Amino acid sequence: MADSKKNSFVMYTEYLKHIQKLSMEQRGELFTAILCYVSGDDMLDLEPVTEMAFSFIQDRIDRDSAAYEEKCKKRMEAGKLGGRPKANANSEKQTKAKKANGFSEKQNNPDTDNEHDNDTDNKKNIMCEANALFERLWKMYPCKKGKGQVSDAQKKRLLAIGEPTLVKAIERYSLELQKDTDWRKPQNGSTFFNSGYVDYLDGNYDPGKEADKPKQQNKFNNFPQRNYDFDALERQVLRRQDSG
Repeated sequence: MADSKKNSFVMYTEYLKHIQKLSMEQRGELFTAILCYVSGDDMLDLEPVTEMAFSFIQDRIDRDSAAYEEKCKKRMEAGKLGGRPKANANSEKQTKAKKANGFSEKQNNPDTDNEHDNDTDNKKNIMCEANALFERLWKMYPCKKGKGQVSDAQKKRLLAIGEPTLVKAIERYSLELQKDTDWRKPQNGSTFFNSGYVDYLDGNYDPGKEADKPKQQNKFNNFPQRNYDFDALERQVLRRQDSG
């Protein structure tokens, strides 16, 4: 549980992708649960979907709290020692030698290392969510070819767009395919998820516009097309008959 003595915490925009899946009532319950958790009050009973969103946020709060407590502990220990000692000639030489050999003050620093670990964990969580979403979308798509051609960066873009929007795009595209089964074939999955889905997003999709069908070729296209005056031809035939 979070430290009951804390009266504040950090909110991250990364929470938005979890909160968007909740109703307004569920969002209110989630926010209340977060405040209760940080302040040490009794927790509310949450619905499963709200509980799942809270668990992601709870993990981040716990990591931030642990990092904050560690930092405070180190500052207290440094204060008992009277602060950082003044550098003498030998320590200055050692510092210069370390910098000359490529060492940095940021290396092996618990404070910065912890921040780096948090950032790494966050990136791993995002990638896991992106992979999970892509697997769900791939199962829905009719032509499962080229799966390995969809990069991790593209999967993250799909995650940013959101599952409901992409599901709707797949449904729109599938409906068009059903209307034109006699000539139209589905794109490979790699083509659709890399770029094809864009035409079927809310801001781009035009349900009244039909896809252009291929024009049927004239079987006699190899012959020149001629325009005849049939009245003149008929008069010529009649004259020939009269003269004969």
